[in-house]
Amino acid sequence: MEPQAAAPQDWPDRRRLPSRKVVPLPIAGLTATDSIEDWAGRYLDAAVRGVRSAEVADKIALHLARFADHFTAAHGHERLTAVIRREVVDWRTHLAAAPEADDPQRGGLGLAPATVNAHLASLSGFTTWVIARDPAALPHGNPCAKVSDLPLPPLEPRALSAGQVRSLKNVLDRLERFHQHKGRRRGGQAGVHGHGRPLRDRAIVYLLLSTGLRREELVRLDLEQLQPNTPAGLRAARKTKISGVRGKGRTSQHVYASADARAALADYLERERPTDAGPDSTALFLSAASISSRRPDGRLSPRSINTICEQIGHWHDAEQPDPGRHLSPLRPHDLRHSFGFALAAETGNDPYELQRRLGHASQRYIARYTNPPEDIAAGYIERLLPSRLSRRQPPSVAHRKSPLTSLNVGFALEATGRPVRHRPR
Repeated sequence: MEPQAAAPQDWPDRRRLPSRKVVPLPIAGLTATDSIEDWAGRYLDAAVRGVRSAEVADKIALHLARFADHFTAAHGHERLTAVIRREVVDWRTHLAAAPEADDPQRGGLGLAPATVNAHLASLSGFTTWVIARDPAALPHGNPCAKVSDLPLPPLEPRALSAGQVRSLKNVLDRLERFHQHKGRRRGGQAGVHGHGRPLRDRAIVYLLLSTGLRREELVRLDLEQLQPNTPAGLRAARKTKISGVRGKGRTSQHVYASADARAALADYLERERPTDAGPDSTALFLSAASISSRRPDGRLSPRSINTICEQIGHWHDAEQPDPGRHLSPLRPHDLRHSFGFALAAETGNDPYELQRRLGHASQRYIARYTNPPEDIAAGYIERLLPSRLSRRQPPSVAHRKSPLTSLNVGFALEATGRPVRHRPR
């Protein structure tokens, strides 16, 4: 009996098999196409959004979108299975390279090394998550493995000197004058611009200078976190505590405001905040109610803190003929560094107190915050290695004979450092 041939329907029709581009890949009971964008979207929904803060989630989404755009521009597609280590290294170079002067659209993005490393960390977290869910999605292994971070530049001091802090406080106490209408600063009826909030800006800078808060931590402050939180209570208090300050890594700490910050907060809460506060306003610092594009809750954005500091820095430098006292561009982190340096000097470089108040566990960043300004560092060297003139001693000491004596003719070294011939007695 001859063997029967298999029915045609028993053999798979390979012509109907989908190509690799559209082969569905399993992921936790779902399917995802061979696409960087699709996998990135599932990663953000499953492991980032709702787990990390909204600001961090937005940054990770931006970093992954930049990688997808760079890969698509280079290859004309975005297949995840084609991502290898070479592509990650090329993307790292693109992020760090400066854009071309004649055509900014060409060249790289010119990002700082720390920002490039943050992009690499976001991509590494994404690829590690994908391999854990389905290794077939990255058949060549983790493309971020053995891709080193860029070396960080030397730690540069960013703390303000004592003279700069003093002149900055002088400008802060006269800040209302800078917000007056043009032409009315030296006489006549003075009025502040409609969007201007000089008392709020003054309180923000004083609070940054006395607490070392980050700008994100500052804008997240609520009025109820301030104890006391009334103008009369702030003026009468000898200590003001801000509790439950939310920092990086879901940390929480308590900070204390200085006397200057207490007085500035009292003026702001009494004269400006009631104008901008609504029945549901909880934020400590509010944007002007006359701004049509402000947030529904009135809370300031982190970028607005940069704008406030930069403007105050420009006003400060316009009054300073000495370039050594200039601050521009004044950044919120400069005030944080100034607080860190002052705290290190006050506590004797106590590492526990510095980590606690600055919210950093890395010794590298602690050293950066406590790096002295250039003029202070130069003063250290001058006191460490004084000049010859400064080493001269009074005549009563300089002409005193050395205790070294000898019965024979010899030499002894006087206090002046010159060899002197001694005769035997």
